[in-house]
Amino acid sequence: MSRQRYVLLSFFFAALVVGFSLDASLSSAFAQFGIPDTRLAGLVSTTSALSVAGGGLAFVVLLRTERAVTFWSEVVGEMLRVSWPTRDDTLRAATTVIGTTLFAAAVLAMYDFLWINLAKIVLLTGG
Repeated sequence: MSRQRYVLLSFFFAALVVGFSLDASLSSAFAQFGIPDTRLAGLVSTTSALSVAGGGLAFVVLLRTERAVTFWSEVVGEMLRVSWPTRDDTLRAATTVIGTTLFAAAVLAMYDFLWINLAKIVLLTGG
């Protein structure tokens, strides 16, 4: 049953993404075509109401589609079997990446400084 909770949560976030995307798209389209974005019952704008309806529709469609439910259930099952690194492993790996990045940046800065000065000498631009 714990898988179902994660599947529903992922469908909810997908519906939120659809709703926000629709809101941005509809607001832009209404402005582009000069359609007034009136308030429905004085509470919510037309674009917001359409966006909420679209997000809700996306949620219901995802819940009703057996392939989507099966796919996300399998994804959640695989993610539950993943062996995640410990805090120490993550800290060690992050330190290695940051140290290597800083070293590479220092080497590139030295090469840059060297080539700039060499170009100034060769081109007699000095300065």
